[in-house]
This record gives sequence, C-alpha cells and structure tokens, in this order.
Amino acid sequence: MGKSYWFASRPPDVSHRHPFLVFDCQDQLHFELTVFGKEAAARVEKKTVEGYLRALLPFFTYLEMDEWQVRAGQNWKRDPESIRRAVEDYLIHQLHCIARQHRQGFFLVLKTNQTHQTVKLFLSGLKFFYQMMCQQGYYGHPNPLIDSGALMVQFIEAQDTEEAISPRMPESSGVVEPRQKRKPRLSDSYFKLEDERWIPQVVDDPTLFARVLRGGRQLKHWGLREECVTRILFESGCRVSEAVGLTLGDWVARGMTQEATAFSKGSHGRRIKFLRFSNETAKLLRRYFDGERRRLDPQGYTLEEYLREAKQEQRDLHTIPLFLSRQRTALSAKTYREHSWNPACQTSQIDADVHQARHWHVTQAVRYIYETSQVEGEVQRRLQELVEYMKWRSKETLEAYEHYFDAARHAETLDVLHARMHQELERFSSQPEAQTVPRQRREQKYANEPGTPHLVDEPDLDFLYELGGSLS
Repeated sequence: MGKSYWFASRPPDVSHRHPFLVFDCQDQLHFELTVFGKEAAARVEKKTVEGYLRALLPFFTYLEMDEWQVRAGQNWKRDPESIRRAVEDYLIHQLHCIARQHRQGFFLVLKTNQTHQTVKLFLSGLKFFYQMMCQQGYYGHPNPLIDSGALMVQFIEAQDTEEAISPRMPESSGVVEPRQKRKPRLSDSYFKLEDERWIPQVVDDPTLFARVLRGGRQLKHWGLREECVTRILFESGCRVSEAVGLTLGDWVARGMTQEATAFSKGSHGRRIKFLRFSNETAKLLRRYFDGERRRLDPQGYTLEEYLREAKQEQRDLHTIPLFLSRQRTALSAKTYREHSWNPACQTSQIDADVHQARHWHVTQAVRYIYETSQVEGEVQRRLQELVEYMKWRSKETLEAYEHYFDAARHAETLDVLHARMHQELERFSSQPEAQTVPRQRREQKYANEPGTPHLVDEPDLDFLYELGGSLS
C-alpha cells in the first residue's frame, strides 16, 4: 500500500489522451485528479501542469493521512468552509506559513524562513483544480479558493455606467478630464500570498499596557469585561480569539485562580495550552462573573450556582462562555476589537493592532529573561520554556526577539565603551603637557619589552599609550 499520492506521465506508445495518471495512497487511480491533468494541459504548458501536480498531491495526501484531518472527515469534496480550514492547516503545519484572516474575510499568507518554495504554486494550482472541478461538474459548491467579496468588487467596477452611457471625447480635445489611473484590481484569491517575509514585531514600549487601559477607562461603555479581556491579552500573551473564547470550564480546569486552559491556532478547539494572568485579574474576573456577566446570563447564575450544577453533573462548564456580549451570546474577537480595543487606542492616541499585545508580552518576557538570568545556559533554558508556553511550532519565531535583544545588549556595551573612551580622552586632554611622559621615552620602554610590536609610526600612539596606563 502506498503512503502518498503519486502520478505517472503517459508513455508515448499508449492510446489514451490523459497526459498524467494520478494515483492515491492505496495506489488506486484518482479519477478527478487525472481529469484535472488532462483539462489543465489543454490550457497551459505540460510542464506547468506537472508542477501543479507536484505541489497539489502532498495536500491530498495530507487530507487522507493526517490524523486530525481524518477525524474531521476532511476530503476535497467538502463544503468551501471546510476546504478553507484544511488549506489553512496545511499552510501552517506543512508549508510553515503564517496565515492571518483579514477583517474583510480573506486570508493573508506570509512566508517564513521555513516556508516551502512550492506555496505559490500550491495555491494557484489548487485554485485552478477547483475551477476545473466546478466546470466539469465534479464539485457541487463554489470554488473555495475564490474570495466572493473580491468578485463583488470586480462586478461593481465593471458596472461603470458613466463609461457605458456617455462615449468619451479624446483627451486631447480638452473637454474631458484625463482618465485617472485605475487602482490595481483586488485579487480574487481567498488566500492572498504576500511577497514580503513575515517578521515578528518587537514592541518594546513598557507603557503600552497602561496606556491602553487608561484609554479604555475613559470610555463610557468600558467595564469589567473589557478590563479583564485586555488584561488577559497583555498578561498571558494569547491571541484575542483565545481570550474571548475562554469558557468557565477552562478556568475551573486550572483551579479557578490565575490560569485557564485554552485552544491554540490550528488545534481545532482542543485545549492544548494554558494561559496565566495576574492575581488582580483573577479577582476582577470573579467580580465580573457575579456582577456584569450575571445580568447578561440567560440563566442569571452566579459562579457558585454554576459550580453547584457542575458538581451534580447537571452542567457542562465548557459550554459556558466566560465573556458574554450584550446580545447574551459569547463575545467575539471582532466585537472586542471594534468596540473596545480600537476606541481605547484612539482615546490614548495609539496606533496599535490588538495582536501587538501578544508581541508586547513576548518582548517584555525576553527582556526580563536576559536581564535576570545569571548564566548563558539559564537564558536558553528559560527561552525554551517561553517557546513551550506560547506553543510556537519552532524556535524560529523567538529568533527575531533574540536578535533584537542581542543588538540592544551590544548597543548598551558600546555605550559603556564610548563613555569610558570619552572619559579617558577628557582626562588625557586635561593633563598639562609637562606631566605627560615623553614620547621618545615611552617608545623606548615599549621597544625594550619582548613581544611588543613596533608602533613608532602610529599617529595616535600617544593616545594609545595613555589608554594603556601611565609608563612614567
């Protein structure tokens, strides 16, 4: 039994018209991929189709062999939303990209130092594959690799009524305004690959946390809910979706003190990590639950009432959102971002995305590790603990922060060195000429010492001797 999808080119002595035969993990002919190879070869060069297949087949293998994709029942014929989730997982876990959802719905895909070179070919090939499958009637949904929002923009642009109704005079006639250059058309791809390489941001402003809170507290609607979510973001370093997605069960699972279990990006809701926040935030969280949240709770329950029902096995606490919206539903990341974070930053005159709270947490943690560790081995051990806590898939993400602090530490070293140089220069310059050691005598003394290089012609020899100490 094979372990991956594979394909073979058509031998020259066979009669069928398919340029490629594609086989699945069981070495069975995959009909649709074989049809794709034929239809694609009629539109683009054969070498291009071969490149598409080489980029696509590992994805089909991933859908069939990956444990979590199998559990989720993923296959290439699923609905567009399921396909998009599978593609996002593949981009992150297999091609080592960074995939972030834009506020307009589509995904931005950024490369890292570990990103496979086939990512661009994979995205264009998969989009082409679903285009062919839709046209041939093998896929009964819209193309999942197409951004419907971008299509709508293109449609609106095409309905230029002024252009359609009134023929334009030549611009040389002087009776019409010159045509304005159109903006580049928005790509219709759902996963938009960015050219630049992704680099983690270093947010080294220690006042950012306090400034965001100060701005929020000036808002009329700012309450304990907003205070708790913002504190958890900065203190735990989690993503906003992880903070607002916390349940009462997550908090109870870690003892209802300063920690809560949480899902991570790409974990499909599985609680694979924990968040830790301050004791002050834990106290505010209890106050919020029995105060503001109780007034919005459909049951009107306090914390103790939920715990009592859970103890009697009448309630699953993992179904109880920790943070509720004013519509009595689970608070969403979009609601918090648009109605809490952004207004707080605007009030404090800060231009900061909510994800910068995560960068801020990591920056402060790395700075603290460098400042308090006694030996180099301790630095590396504690940095590895940070990687484990943040649930990064590799140490690569940390390297950007390490490079920043290596540069910052070297800059501090240079500042000290420059200060000492300046101090020696000032001391030397302030000495009377008569008190300085004659140049000839210094040169003679150094010349008589074994192993001393000959520096008589060095123009800055007086200064170098002075830095080395008085020889009189």
